[in-house]
Amino acid sequence: MRYIKNEHLKEGMVLGIPFYGLEFEVLKNAGEALCAKDLEILDELGYAGAYVDDELSKGIEPRDIIPHDMRINAVRATCDFFVEAGLRAKNGGAPAKDTREKQMSIIMPVIDALMKNQNRIIDVIDLKSFDYYKYYHAVNVAVVSLLIGIESGLDRLQLYELGTASLLHDVGNIFIPKSILNKRGKLTKEEFEIIKSHSQIGFEYLRENFDISIEACMGALQHHERYNGTGYPGKLKRDEISLYGRIIAIAEVYDALTSKRPFRSQSSLSFSMNYMDENSGLLFDPDVFEVFSGLVSKYPSGTCVVLDDGTRCIAAGNSPGDTAAPLLRKLEDADAAVDLRGKDGERTITGIIDI
Repeated sequence: MRYIKNEHLKEGMVLGIPFYGLEFEVLKNAGEALCAKDLEILDELGYAGAYVDDELSKGIEPRDIIPHDMRINAVRATCDFFVEAGLRAKNGGAPAKDTREKQMSIIMPVIDALMKNQNRIIDVIDLKSFDYYKYYHAVNVAVVSLLIGIESGLDRLQLYELGTASLLHDVGNIFIPKSILNKRGKLTKEEFEIIKSHSQIGFEYLRENFDISIEACMGALQHHERYNGTGYPGKLKRDEISLYGRIIAIAEVYDALTSKRPFRSQSSLSFSMNYMDENSGLLFDPDVFEVFSGLVSKYPSGTCVVLDDGTRCIAAGNSPGDTAAPLLRKLEDADAAVDLRGKDGERTITGIIDI
C-alpha cells in the first residue's frame, strides 16, 4: 500500500484505505477500484490524497496508531459533540451537564488502544476532508497528545485530563464567525485578533459549562502559547505554560502542518518534522519535543523517496526511536533492500517523490 497525492491518482487504482463522505458514510471501500467520479469527489471534499494497493507497494501495510474504525467513530462523536455545543451556544444556553460521559466515551477507548499498542509510532498519513477538518483535527490532536503523554509516563487520570483538553482545545471556535475561520486570503489585523480570542473564549466556556478539571481547562487555554513567550493569550514562557499546554501545542501544530486546508497545501511529514525540530527550544518545549520526535516517522510506510545517489525507493516500515531511517525497498528491484540503519548508513534520503 502507498500514499498518492490527488493529482497523481488515476482511474483503476485500487484503494487501500476507505474514504468517507459528508455523513461519514463509506464512499469507496478498500479493495475497490477508483473511477473518474471518485477522483472528482476526492478533490471536491478536499482530500489531499489516498492510499492505494498495487504491485509497487505489495506487502507494505501502513498501520494507524489506533484502529481506523475507532478514529472514524471518534470523529463522528466529536462532530455530534461540537454541533450540540454550537447549537446551545447560538441559542444562549449551556451544553448538557452530562458532558463527562460523552468525553469519556471518546477519550477512554483511545487511551486503552494506545496503551495496548506495542509499536507506538505514527506511520501513516492522515486522510481528512475540508468540511470536517475541525473534527478530524480535534481527534488527531487528542491522539498525538495522548501518545506523548503515555510516553512521558502520565497516569490514567492525567491522560484523561490531557485527552479532554486536547479534544476540546478549539471549542472556542464555535463563537468565531465562519467567514473569518475559513477565509482563504490573508487575515486583517482585526480578524486575526478575533481568531486569537478563541483560546480565552474556549477556556471560559469549558470552565463554566463542562465537567472538566481546571488543569484541563488551562491546557486548552494555552495551546497557542510558545516556549519563548511569543504565543497567546498570555505570552507565557517555558514552565509558565502547563505541561498539558506544552504537549497540546506540539500536537496541534503537527496536525495543522500535515493537513490540507482551503488556504494552503498539505506539508509532508518530513518537512513538518524538520520545521518543528528547528523550532524546538524556541516555539516548543525541547524535552516534550524530544519525546514526540521519537514517535513520528518522517517517511511513513508507503512513501516513495529518492536517495542521494538517485536510487528510488519505497518506505516499507518504521520503528519508534529511529524515525528518520525507514526500512527501504528499491522501486526498480523489489527484492533489494536498503538498510539506512546498518550497511547503508552513509546514504541519505534527499526527498519525497510522486510516481
